[in-house]
Amino acid sequence: MQSVQFRNEASSQDKAQRTKALLMDAAIAVFAKRGVEGTSVNEITNHANVANGTFYYHYKDKKEFVDALGHAVATMFVNRVDESMEELTDGAERVATATQQFIYLAAADAAWGWMIVHAVTDLGEFSASISRGIRKDVALGIQQGYFKMCPTDIAFGILLSVVGAGLKARLENPAMEGIEMLTSECVVRMLGLAPERARALVSRTAARIAKSNPEIAVVRGKRRRAARSINKR
Repeated sequence: MQSVQFRNEASSQDKAQRTKALLMDAAIAVFAKRGVEGTSVNEITNHANVANGTFYYHYKDKKEFVDALGHAVATMFVNRVDESMEELTDGAERVATATQQFIYLAAADAAWGWMIVHAVTDLGEFSASISRGIRKDVALGIQQGYFKMCPTDIAFGILLSVVGAGLKARLENPAMEGIEMLTSECVVRMLGLAPERARALVSRTAARIAKSNPEIAVVRGKRRRAARSINKR
């Protein structure tokens, strides 16, 4: 698996930024296979085809690099999800929408998707960076009286693990229908919504996502047709 997203974004920047982007894309590819904790600096530089000295010229150690990568990935995903929810002020709807959108976005690139699956399992600094987006929406839902969860690091770690499990299921079953919705429903029920209310909320937000994202509606249609084809066999 290869990733070029950071290099594409840095293509017009100076050499230092392009080198950092090269290292980040290489790390994503290796993290996708071995996980964040199981990957060494040497494996990252080998994949990027640069010397270890190049890595240490830009970063003090692996921790500093992972923090920078986690912040960059989190910023990219949080910004994309937030852009799709600009008009939403309801905390419960934001969480239900963000959960589905996050899985759609992360699964669109297998290298990124598997890297994130490993990151949320490791529950380190990288995972903490990724969880910042959902924290503010959960806090809003608590303030509005929708959620009853105690907002501890452990609780957010559990929520993020559920999202990671949903993402893993999507990557392993690209044609299966409803994974994003099932994951979203699980998350809002864990936060305190009653089953019927959670199901209605997720259905409503899924319809809004499909309406505002034609490409997602196309993907869902393909999954439904694939599912019907399998059921007829």
